[in-house]
Amino acid sequence: MFATPTRNTMTSKQRSNILFGLVFLVGVLAFMAQAQASAPEAQVQSKTLLDYWKVGGFAMYPIGLCSVGAVALGVYCFLLYSAKKMTQPDIYPLLNKALEALDIKQALSICSSAPGILTNVFGAGLRRLVPGEKADMAAVEKAMEEASVEEVNDNMKPLTYLSVIVQVAPMFGLLGTVTGMIGAFNKLGSGAAGTNQAQVLADNIGEAMITTAFGLIVAIPAMFIYFGFKSQFTGNVSRISRLAGELTHTLAAALRRTDNGAVPLAPTPQEEPGKAEVGNVF
Repeated sequence: MFATPTRNTMTSKQRSNILFGLVFLVGVLAFMAQAQASAPEAQVQSKTLLDYWKVGGFAMYPIGLCSVGAVALGVYCFLLYSAKKMTQPDIYPLLNKALEALDIKQALSICSSAPGILTNVFGAGLRRLVPGEKADMAAVEKAMEEASVEEVNDNMKPLTYLSVIVQVAPMFGLLGTVTGMIGAFNKLGSGAAGTNQAQVLADNIGEAMITTAFGLIVAIPAMFIYFGFKSQFTGNVSRISRLAGELTHTLAAALRRTDNGAVPLAPTPQEEPGKAEVGNVF
């Protein structure tokens, strides 16, 4: 139903990738601070992080926006892709009980009151059932398949944006490097550097390379975060696919107990599902 790799849980290695990505940026900044602290006293002037930012020029601003976006998306994905929020473990037993009693109305109410991938997909299938008519399980499964594609695409948007940041941040760094080198050669060509041309060229190229460094500082941890959350997302989707399959089996088994597999107009005389209010599990 869900065309995703069959992974059920997030492994410790995947969690390590996410943590490594978050720690990498802190480590790089700490290394830069240590290098500045241990610089020889003969150094004319040590540069702070703000000084590097100013030297980097215009390219540092989009790189800065990328860093803010990567952190925001990382936090959002951490909250959105938790196993409890995606798989809705509190909703599954309620749905299963309603389906065993063939209380389609109650099952739809549960799906509507607790929106999520599982409830949205299974609710789309239940809406293909017509009370009093023979159930068409092929139509139910088709509706669930269509809804699953939409749900997976919608929930993967934060990962898509994070992937864009991973690819774009180094490009902004490279752009800053190229424009910095162009500026250096323009100075040399115009003769503005006088007799100290080699020093001017070295200084300008060094300044230009700062943008590439900062672009990579943003992109590398964002890449680890992206792959970590992508693995977690696909694992949760695989579990949701299994839960949806089990609910479909429960529905089909309950329908086989009715006359000609028809959808009842009201719940069967079996024990009816509990009517406790279902709140949003989020």
